[in-house]
Amino acid sequence: MPPITRLLIANRGEIACRIAATARRLGLVSIAVYTDVDRHARHVGLCDEAYFIGSEGQGSPYLNIDKVLAAAIASQADAVHPGFGFLSERAEFAATIEGAGLIWVGPPPQVMELLGRKDAARNLAKRLGVPVIAGVESGERLPQVPRQRARALDELAALAECVGFPLLIKAVAGGGGRGMRVVRAVEQLRDQLTIAAEEAATAFGDGTLLVEKFIENGRHIEVQIVADNHGDVIHLGERECSIQRRHQKIVEETPSPGVDPELRDRLTGAAVRLMRGAGYVSAGTVEFLLDDDTGEFFLLEVNTRLQVEHGITEQVTGLDIVALQLHIAQGQSLQLEQHDVVSSGHAIEVRICAEDPLRDFAPQSGPVEHWQPPAGTGVRVDHGLLPVDTVPVHYDAMVAKVMVHAADRASAIGRMVQALRELRLFGVVNNRTYLLQILRNSDFASGRLTTGFVERHPPKNAPCDGVDLAAAAIWRHGLGLQKRFRNNPWRPDITLLQIGDTTHAVALQAHGRNRFRYGSELFEDALLTRSPSTPHELTVTAIAHRTAPAGSGPDTEFGEITVEIGQNRHTYFVFRRSDCLYLQHSDGHQCWVTERSLLAEPQRAAPSRSGVVALGAAVVTQVLIRAGETVAADQPLVALEAMKMLSILKAPRAGVVKAVYAAVGDAVAAGATVVELELEAA
Repeated sequence: MPPITRLLIANRGEIACRIAATARRLGLVSIAVYTDVDRHARHVGLCDEAYFIGSEGQGSPYLNIDKVLAAAIASQADAVHPGFGFLSERAEFAATIEGAGLIWVGPPPQVMELLGRKDAARNLAKRLGVPVIAGVESGERLPQVPRQRARALDELAALAECVGFPLLIKAVAGGGGRGMRVVRAVEQLRDQLTIAAEEAATAFGDGTLLVEKFIENGRHIEVQIVADNHGDVIHLGERECSIQRRHQKIVEETPSPGVDPELRDRLTGAAVRLMRGAGYVSAGTVEFLLDDDTGEFFLLEVNTRLQVEHGITEQVTGLDIVALQLHIAQGQSLQLEQHDVVSSGHAIEVRICAEDPLRDFAPQSGPVEHWQPPAGTGVRVDHGLLPVDTVPVHYDAMVAKVMVHAADRASAIGRMVQALRELRLFGVVNNRTYLLQILRNSDFASGRLTTGFVERHPPKNAPCDGVDLAAAAIWRHGLGLQKRFRNNPWRPDITLLQIGDTTHAVALQAHGRNRFRYGSELFEDALLTRSPSTPHELTVTAIAHRTAPAGSGPDTEFGEITVEIGQNRHTYFVFRRSDCLYLQHSDGHQCWVTERSLLAEPQRAAPSRSGVVALGAAVVTQVLIRAGETVAADQPLVALEAMKMLSILKAPRAGVVKAVYAAVGDAVAAGATVVELELEAA
């Protein structure tokens, strides 16, 4: 097989940047593809060359095989690496690349076809003696004709009842949590099958379902496999992936705290047996569900691509899995035997996602005012962000991965906590604070992890306190306010700071050199609501203004402030743009405030009693009603997609559709009214 010299990366964001780094180390020319949304994205600048593949609309160019192939041919690429997501697990894409005479960096298309369907992988596993969960399937392919489809789902429901509750419904043809539903009672089963089939058909073009027994106390354990064209198949150990929301991972680690050496041998042996039996080539992952009560494990699925969390395996083994993929794609042997793979220490990864944990992890998009990844010994960050950037609505919510490596698990947890305390991501709402809550959780520390961890330990609100507000007010006005008010203790300086929908009046009064007395009251209807609370005293021990990051634009401040209250010291990293101020405490918690004028009218939400609004920025995928139509309570109105997450806007009550303000393919902003209803009286 000819050598690879020019590598096209059929992806975007952090994984495109990560693949480009290995390509550069190996002396390969890296070629990016991009859309109109990504014209100035980090991966475009990191690669040696970049080719435009179209504008985002009803279908993403990153999912268009013809457009990606055209870019590969135009760029004279030798090979195509798909990364993960998008087209990475489409056997048709792999076959098209190979059919064009290019090298596909991944497994053979026929193996992708075999293992990419959960039903086929399940049947192969049975033949090879790999354990599978008790379950039933809806047949070769769910019919498209409504009556036949309904009959097939009725038959599946009847078979599923025999398996016993609780049940887990899965889409046969896809992953990422789409089409997955947990059903605990027979009354829910038929409706949930219909919803899952529709979601799977929309996401993967195939509504075929698999229903399995749901294991309540299960761990999600996966095994990293690497195989070459010469019959060599080895594993690189297991990863613990149990901490998930919406069946999507947010924290991973290796080795698993729940796997002992004997179980590890059985897990990795089953994974190698399955991949060898399938004729697998390249890097891939076999996912298992481990019953924490019985110690039994069962096949979940096979990922025929590079896994998001491959980096922590690289940290403990010292291997570059992308480099191994490239060597294998050129026909080279692994030149590794199983005994050559030595795992050292412990590694943890967290996924930094643009989402709001306090709103059921709703995807978020918008400007990144300031991004600064952590650094240090044992810390690795794969990301696709510029210091000042925008998170678009069209793609996955994950914007970065933070990975740490240390001698043992406790040290790795401590190192990750420190890394997240140092990470700066201001502007777009994200999950950093919740990740810190997970890492500081006693169940996490003791290794008591199952796929129900997030449900047992949901996100907690961490509101800003009086010290945060005082620090914000002092930063906003500087130490100069001492001169203005030193001789007038009855006239404190008032600063109005808004946090979400609540406005606080922060009263600051100079009380000696660098010392202030402060109090915080709620601000309502342009009046200060006085409270009998005793004012506090603090001392400013340091305040430093720094040079703002390149590209920050005008009216931007950047620096640190340290205050002391009694024996307690509080240090904040501060970033200000216009009247928005972001503070990040050294313990990791954040506070985002907006300054308001005393003369401004109180901000009130506009009445929207009949408006159905988008909770977050999204793209319209279906409009299910039209103006003049009568709708029932809870009737689906519009389907939205944001960062690969589907959601349905429903009628709050029965009524009549007065207007529809969006069409399929339109991007709608958070809070935008999508449908106007004339509602019946409650």
